[in-house]
Amino acid sequence: MISVVIPAFNEGKNIGRVLSVLETIDLIDEIIVVNDGSTDDTKEQALKYNVKLVDLEKNQGKGKALKAGIDNSKGDIIVMLDADLIGLTEKHFVNLVSPVLKNEADMTIGIFSGGRKSTDFAQKIAPFLSGQRAIKRQFLENIEEMEISRFGVEIALNRHAEKNKLRVVNVPLENMSHVMKEEKLGLVKGFYARLKMYFDILKMWI
Repeated sequence: MISVVIPAFNEGKNIGRVLSVLETIDLIDEIIVVNDGSTDDTKEQALKYNVKLVDLEKNQGKGKALKAGIDNSKGDIIVMLDADLIGLTEKHFVNLVSPVLKNEADMTIGIFSGGRKSTDFAQKIAPFLSGQRAIKRQFLENIEEMEISRFGVEIALNRHAEKNKLRVVNVPLENMSHVMKEEKLGLVKGFYARLKMYFDILKMWI
């Protein structure tokens, strides 16, 4: 059984684009959207689709949102996706999950390729920060620091994979990207939001 978990904070403008693709994929057994204390219409937009909604009253950060989604899921394979993806297709999803389904990997990491130069460049520098992943549920047990990691959750997952010697496969996601923070919030607010994200990541890295 495959469960998709999507943490979403103020993604009302973007999440429908992702859910409209996912709900057509037969391979998926359930889609769980975690509304992480959004102040826009993320919740209302998500409920237009065939999803299970986990509604957090206050913004908890990506780590806690993912944990809440996983706790409310039933799948033995968990696929984590961002709510602001651009260009997602069924082929991307199948490519991401197939190595885990075939027992060729314990976790996959999706790497943007051939999408937009800004997001491609970021993932070439730090592919381990990608939020697009598929992982066997058994390997999500007892991940240290996941709930406190906020935007550093990917670091926590990588550290857990390394510590437990998981088989990790990087999967190219061609012609795919996501919405930049500067596009969502404007240049100044987006810049500061990006700095905060990097600070969370740096804390986890240290």
